[in-house]
Amino acid sequence: MIDRIRTLCASIVLVLCFGSSSLAAETPVEVFAQMPAIRGVSISPDGKGIAYFRPYEGEVYLAIEELGSDARTVLVPPIEDLRFRWVHWANDKRLVFAMEFPARRGFTETNETRLLGIDRDGRNVESIIRNATRIETGSHIGSELPPAQIQDNVVDWLPESPDHMLVSLDADHDNRFEVRRIDIRNGKHKVVDIGQPGAQDYVTDESGRIRFGWGYWKNGLAAWYRQADGEWIDASDSDWWRAGFAPVALDSGAEIAFVQGPDENGRSCIRRARLETGEFLETVFEHDSVDVDGLLLDPVTGDPVGVRYTTDLPRDRYFDEQLTVMQRSIDKALPGASNRIASLSSDRRQVIIHTTSAVDPGAYYHWNRDAKSFDFLGEIMPDLPVESVVAKKAISYEARDGTTIPGYLTLPEHSEPGGIAAVILPHGGPRLRDDIRFDYLSQFLASRGYAVLQPNFRGSVGYGDAFRDAGLQQWGGLMQDDVTDGVRWLVEQGIADESRLCIVGGSYGGYAAAMGAVKTPELYRCAASINGVLDLDRLVEDDRAYIGGEVWVEHMGLEGEKLKSVSPLHQAERIRIPMLIVQAEDDVRVHAAHGRTMAARLSKLGREVKLVKIKRGGHTLTNADGRARMLRELEDFLARHIGE
Repeated sequence: MIDRIRTLCASIVLVLCFGSSSLAAETPVEVFAQMPAIRGVSISPDGKGIAYFRPYEGEVYLAIEELGSDARTVLVPPIEDLRFRWVHWANDKRLVFAMEFPARRGFTETNETRLLGIDRDGRNVESIIRNATRIETGSHIGSELPPAQIQDNVVDWLPESPDHMLVSLDADHDNRFEVRRIDIRNGKHKVVDIGQPGAQDYVTDESGRIRFGWGYWKNGLAAWYRQADGEWIDASDSDWWRAGFAPVALDSGAEIAFVQGPDENGRSCIRRARLETGEFLETVFEHDSVDVDGLLLDPVTGDPVGVRYTTDLPRDRYFDEQLTVMQRSIDKALPGASNRIASLSSDRRQVIIHTTSAVDPGAYYHWNRDAKSFDFLGEIMPDLPVESVVAKKAISYEARDGTTIPGYLTLPEHSEPGGIAAVILPHGGPRLRDDIRFDYLSQFLASRGYAVLQPNFRGSVGYGDAFRDAGLQQWGGLMQDDVTDGVRWLVEQGIADESRLCIVGGSYGGYAAAMGAVKTPELYRCAASINGVLDLDRLVEDDRAYIGGEVWVEHMGLEGEKLKSVSPLHQAERIRIPMLIVQAEDDVRVHAAHGRTMAARLSKLGREVKLVKIKRGGHTLTNADGRARMLRELEDFLARHIGE
């Protein structure tokens, strides 16, 4: 694989212009399945160039172009089965980008990442991570070790030394992630810290020195603090760490950190704390109803400048005065949307803005503050007709124990309450959440005439620790009951026809769909799992092979019950309704065996089941052809079982 990466420079292409497709008279599957026409836009430090990802000839390419000129756009093609992950301007002359691909190490399926550098003009493409070597016992001959699995964990972009960066990786496979200072021009490096046991992530001080590290170690978590004299001390027994706080950035002086963890109401907040003593100095930001999603860092300096949180839409709140004024101006220009400062030039005069809303898949703009111009760069789904999109509505309902469950409801255009066929669409994770933003699957289903309910069941993030942790060891239990109670609410409200309900989901949502068929088959006419967890035993066994696996598998299953009792594969005889199983063959998060074995088990039991194999797309179907195949199969499946 790495040899193929090194040949990338031979396949750079230059393109003068791109064709645009015309809108179809109606909205076909392919429109909903399209990959983003533009994503990940970032601007060069000098504010004169941008880099982003865009589809070209059926694949996703990296594009590098100059603003305000007729210069050629450099298109960088993907390499075989590698997919672009992110891109960053390290300086005005050179960019760094990451790629990912599925692989296997021994018996374990892995997702691998690789890091490459490229000049602004598309030349000098180099892999910038070099393998470690081991000196064989009894000799002076060095042997090259297998490459580190994850190679794009950037610790610091070192703005004061823009030809270098700090990256942490486990080069010698001992779960002590070393930190390398890497020359982005040629990949030469030196190890600046050998790492501490269990530390995979690091925070640097204002001089770029490693001062804190944390991560997974054996069956638990590890935290290490580096004192000013260079000595590392174990911080895992400190009060602030045990209270659930973790450092996200260091303040000036390095002894004080911005830390994220639960406030008095159990919602995630940002505080400043003294690392050595654990003393909290002040609360930087907390919200009265939702968690803080994270700290915003200045894209140029890396300094903390604000926070992000999600109510129904993600919101950015800055404590940097200049960025606060800029955000206010952007929100005034683009009202009713979630607007984000995606990238800044080094002088903050050139701004890239990303915007999205409930009815808009999103777009990018370039704001030239000197010229006072606001230029459109591109839509994320330009072929999607406005009339085919309907707004989600925030709803809530009471679970059987009285707990309020938030969620979102999408109704087809011109639908009359009552008698509507409905799809229940639980999210993946399960430690994720849905919000009101546009998503292609709920919009596709609504365009085909179905009401869509997306419940944020307990176990979802964003609503405080108690709500999230209520889902621990509740697979097939409380989390499933919350989904079931949402179905009953949908019927009681007169929105859905109780005889035409189907449960559909991906990843954990696919598990919930299958368990809906197991536990409450009387509610549904059908169920569909898309890359869903269907063999809980296998998932737990596979996950234990990963760093941190021994920790997070403890969250799975149902408290007091054996895994098989809440594993769809092992409860298949209880399924009486038709089932559609869509499985990507290159999914390394939920192995393709989940779908194959479940389909075989149901078929042997004489149940109605269809297995659809998607060759490429990975766990989230990041491939237009694979996504379109899934949507066609789902459309046909729903039409046969809950359609008119």
